[in-house]
Amino acid sequence: MNKIVISDVDGTLLKDGTLDLNPEYCEVVRKLLDKGVQVVISSGRSFSSASKLLSPITDELYFICDGGTSIWKSGKIIKSFPMEENLWKGLFRDAMKVPGCDCFISTGAAGYAPDPDSEMYHWLTESYGFEMTPMKDIHEIKEPVIKLSIFHGVDCEEACRESFTPTWKDKAKIASAGSAWMDCVEKNASKGTALKWLQEYLGIGKEDTYAFGDNINDIEMLRNSGHSYAVGNARDELKAVADEVIKPYWEDGVLEVMKSLL
Repeated sequence: MNKIVISDVDGTLLKDGTLDLNPEYCEVVRKLLDKGVQVVISSGRSFSSASKLLSPITDELYFICDGGTSIWKSGKIIKSFPMEENLWKGLFRDAMKVPGCDCFISTGAAGYAPDPDSEMYHWLTESYGFEMTPMKDIHEIKEPVIKLSIFHGVDCEEACRESFTPTWKDKAKIASAGSAWMDCVEKNASKGTALKWLQEYLGIGKEDTYAFGDNINDIEMLRNSGHSYAVGNARDELKAVADEVIKPYWEDGVLEVMKSLL
C-alpha cells in the first residue's frame, strides 16, 4: 500500500502541551506500517518531544518537526530549512520586546531559551517533554537555527498583531501554532513544503497522501494532500480547505479514519 498518512499532533491527536496520546494509536499505526503505509508525525514540536509520542515504533516513522523546518528518520535529520542568521536574530530581538511574550530558538537538535524559570520553559520541559538549554546570550548559539517560537500565556496571535507580525510577515513565515504560540520559520518553509519534499523522496504522490490537522500552520500540508481532514475542534480557516471535517481530537477522529485505511 504505497501511501502517506501524515498528522499534526497538538489539537489533532491530543490536548495541546501534553503527551497524553491514546495508546490505541500505537497499535493502529503499527498495522499501517505493516501494510507498507508511510506514517509521518508533523508538528511544531521538536524531535525530542514528538519522538516520545509513539516511542516503541519511533524509528519506523518519519517526523516533520519544528513547524516543517526539519525532517527526521531513525533519529537523524535528513532535510532541514534553516534561517539566515540576521533573520532569526532580528526576530528574537523584536519578539522579546512584545509585552507578555517569551520565546525559544530551535536548531532541530537543541532548543534554547533565556529564562529557565519562566512559565514557557517549564511548560516546554515538563509538559511537552522538550530537551531545552538555558542561554545567556544568543551569540552562544553556533548551529543553524531553523525555528523561533513566540509564547504568550493567553493569546499569542493577538499579542503579536500590532507590531511584530506586520514588521516581519514579509521576511519570514509566521503562523499560529495554537493559542499560546506563533512559529517563525524561513519564508519558504512550512509543513506543506516539507511534505512535498518527502513525497518526492518516497515517490508517493499527492493523490495517495492523507493529512490531518487543526490549525493555521497545517493549511499548506492539507493542500498538498489528496485526502485532507480537519478535526472538529480545528480553526475555521482549516476546515475551509479540508475535504472533510471529522470528530475532534478528544473523540479520536484521526484514529477512526486511520482504522478505515487498514
